[in-house]
This record gives sequence, C-alpha cells and structure tokens, in this order.
Amino acid sequence: MYIWQQKGWPYLTWNYKELSYVLGDVRNRQGRLAGKTSMLGIDLKKEALLNSMTRDILKSSELEGKLLDENQVRSFVASHLKINMIKLPAKDPLIEQNVNVVIEALTNYRQPITEECIFKWKKIFGAINKNYSDQMDYRKALINTNGSNLYTYNSFLISEEIQRFMKWLNTVHPIDPVLKAGIAHLRFLFISPFDEDNGQIARLLTDIFLTRADNQPQRFFSLSTQLFKQKEAYHQIINQAHLNNRLDITEWLMWFLFCLEKALIEAENSLTRILEKSKFWEKFRLIRLNDRQVKMINLLWEGMEGKLTSSYWANINLCSPDTALRDIQDLIDKKILFKKDRGGRSTSYELN
Repeated sequence: MYIWQQKGWPYLTWNYKELSYVLGDVRNRQGRLAGKTSMLGIDLKKEALLNSMTRDILKSSELEGKLLDENQVRSFVASHLKINMIKLPAKDPLIEQNVNVVIEALTNYRQPITEECIFKWKKIFGAINKNYSDQMDYRKALINTNGSNLYTYNSFLISEEIQRFMKWLNTVHPIDPVLKAGIAHLRFLFISPFDEDNGQIARLLTDIFLTRADNQPQRFFSLSTQLFKQKEAYHQIINQAHLNNRLDITEWLMWFLFCLEKALIEAENSLTRILEKSKFWEKFRLIRLNDRQVKMINLLWEGMEGKLTSSYWANINLCSPDTALRDIQDLIDKKILFKKDRGGRSTSYELN
C-alpha cells in the first residue's frame, strides 16, 4: 500500500509547537540575509547571485546522478544576470534549457503551478539523461484491487493524485510558506509520478515556495547544496518517511528546517566574504599585479581547498616553480600574502 492510499491521506500532520522554535530561527536568518544583501552594490549582488544559483542548479542535478558542466551552467546564469564573461565555453542547448527552466520558474514564482509545468520540467530535466524518451506520461503504480491478491498497473490514480496535489499547491493556506515548501517537497516524493527526476522536480517546487517566503525572485542561498552535503541523510529520511507510511511528517520538517538554516548561514558567510573581498580590492586597487596573482588571490577569497604552496601555484598557473616563487614573494613584499608555515616545500601562504 502506498502512503497516498492510507486512510486520512492527503491530510499530512505535524507538531507545529515542536517546529516553531526552529522555524523562528530560519525566519530570523532570512531577515539577516536580506539585510546583508541590501548592503551590496549591483555588481556584488550579481556576483553573489551567480555563485548561489550556479551551485543550486549543479547540486540539484547531481543529487539525481547528473553531472552538468559547471562552466556552462555558470555562463548561462551569468547571461541571465547580464554579467559579461571573458571566456565563454561551447554551448550545450540541453544545459541551457535546464538553467532557463529553473530561472523562469523562480522569476514567475507567484504564478500558479500546473500539470503543464510539471511535464515541462520533467521533459527538460529528463533530456539530460541518455536514452531519454520524449513520451510524457505518469508511471504506472502497482495497485492492490479491493484488498484481494490481484494487482494492476494504473497511471490514472497517479494522475488523480497529481491533480489533487496541484489544487493544494495553488490554494492559499494559513501555513508559513517555508513549511509549505517542505511539505510540498515530501508530498510530491510520496506520489513520485515519474520513473526518474522526481527529486529534482520536488526541489524546484521547494525553491518556488521558499522564493514566495522571501517575496523576491533573487535567491542568495542554495538549499540543494546543503542537501547534497548531507545526501545520505537526505535519502535516508525520505526513504524512512516512505517506509513508515505515517501521515505525521514532523521529523522530516524538522530535518528540512535545520538544513535550510545551515544553507542560510552559509549564504550569510559567503556574503561576508564577498564584502571583505570587495574591501580588499578597494584597498589594493592601485597595486600593480599580474594575471597569475589576481587569479590566485581570487581563489583564496573563494575558499580554495588545501594550502597555498609554491608548487600549487605553479600547477594552477602552468608556470615554473621559480616564477611561482617570484609571484609569491612579490605579494609578500606588497603585504598581500604572508608565510604561514616554514619548512622548505611545506611552506604555505595566506592572505594578509
């Protein structure tokens, strides 16, 4: 028996009192993030949006086992934000459609969500897969007939469930839209109308309701990135909700809110780095630097993994070790870098 065949479905329940404290923290974090973004100039705001939207699209796809080319995703998002990029990668129309459908959905976040939207998203997300069929239909669910031992495959029942789900999505409820985002996510996965891509569609629905919660289409945080970081726990709690066949989803909503709070904290930290980076370049705007030095300084600001050593510098810039050491020593002399560890090849450097 599917959970949507349980007595009482589709009336999912949750303990609001238990959730209210975490929900309050999330709402507070959203306000803080909005305040920090208001401090950004137009160019810095675009940079922050470029980073968050690129990560969100990449990680939502990766959670479905689909690896999109990061440079292409970034290029298409930059085009939407009217950011000029010096080096443009070769364009893949499937990735472009993938990016455009997400941007379009978030831009039109106040518009009703329809079956046509769901099928459109499925078609575009599914097109990334190999051996993809253009035929659009719901999967056929194995249904027990009248409590007997007879089972039939039926897609009509799923169609009925989706239509009921659409009506719920588009009805104004006295539910905080943040909670509705989490409920919509799980309810869609309970139905799982397609053989593939249900998770990606559920995350887009969630993003739409989180955008409604913020009441603006600019998304400076990436929930999908946080879900990807905890993908084992994410899949486990979804599977557990399926197996329990319970209509009480308090446990899922609590976990969802904690993940959202972490995503907002990371976004706030990212905006802090962007502001500090801007102040840094303003301070050193008259200092003459070569392209290698600018590239490596920006990598440091973006939180590069590992330590900055002369060998790492040489590998990234495809230059000789001597050139790398000269570049680094020049930045030390200009008080931009300093030596962190001493000891031959293990010497590493950090921004001053």
